[in-house]
Amino acid sequence: MRLENLSELQMDALREVGNIGAGHAATALSQMTGSPISLSNPALELVEFSAVPMLVGGAERLVAAAYCRLLGDIGGGMLLMAPRESALALIDLLHNREVGTTVSFGHAEEMLLTHVSTILSSAYLAAIARMTDMNLLPAPPSFVLDMAGAILQVATLETGMRADMALLVRTSFSDERTTVDVMLFFLPDPDSLDVILGRLGVA
Repeated sequence: MRLENLSELQMDALREVGNIGAGHAATALSQMTGSPISLSNPALELVEFSAVPMLVGGAERLVAAAYCRLLGDIGGGMLLMAPRESALALIDLLHNREVGTTVSFGHAEEMLLTHVSTILSSAYLAAIARMTDMNLLPAPPSFVLDMAGAILQVATLETGMRADMALLVRTSFSDERTTVDVMLFFLPDPDSLDVILGRLGVA
């Protein structure tokens, strides 16, 4: 089955997975930072992979991204994306400091964002794994700061992704002072999506 053919029942099953994953990710991030970090219940929607750059302001918009291949019983990839200014704000939020303090990306900032990507991807994949009795893990992510259109080309080539549709998980990070929105794209290969839905009982 292809992502664009999902029924509402199947989308509901994936939303439940997303809610469980968000809860685990919030706990892990709070433990990492030592301060309470809240994640909103994720909003899921289907988008064409080629339309992803428009969601962040266009193909030439400068964005920070971390992408990885899926390892285990299914194939595909995960892609975390945020406009540059949102990514910098997320770094400040995770450091529990005023937004605007971080103004550029160095090695430490890149490592933090890739770590966040690993936490989010691992949390969502762990939720899928528990509900489907499968072995799922993200490969170590790669960080890139570039135009959105270029990032999609690199991610597709380096992860070997075959998906032409993406399941977008819109997630908001927040503390008592600020909220930052990021986008996590789940890109299962078409055959892998069939396996997931079958294990969820909604094939």
